[in-house]
Amino acid sequence: MILPNKYVTLTESYIGISALILETIADKKITVDKLWSKFQRKYILSKKINTYPTYQKFIYILEFMYLCSMISYTDKGEILNENLKVSN
Repeated sequence: MILPNKYVTLTESYIGISALILETIADKKITVDKLWSKFQRKYILSKKINTYPTYQKFIYILEFMYLCSMISYTDKGEILNENLKVSN
């Protein structure tokens, strides 16, 4: 599930969805619920991806991203992309 293979497509894998989440975060600070709403509008409701994660899997992917140092959290609980400078 972490890496795509013969049975798990890129859009179902943690690595693939992580890239979409990082693109959604961009260079802003954002809370988890706002990030989920923005991710839904951008990818799920617009049907840009065929198979989409549940909210539970979305949280697991955020934990995976935190453990891999892709994202970090502020004291206020906002998520920010570790690879970019934050504008706010």
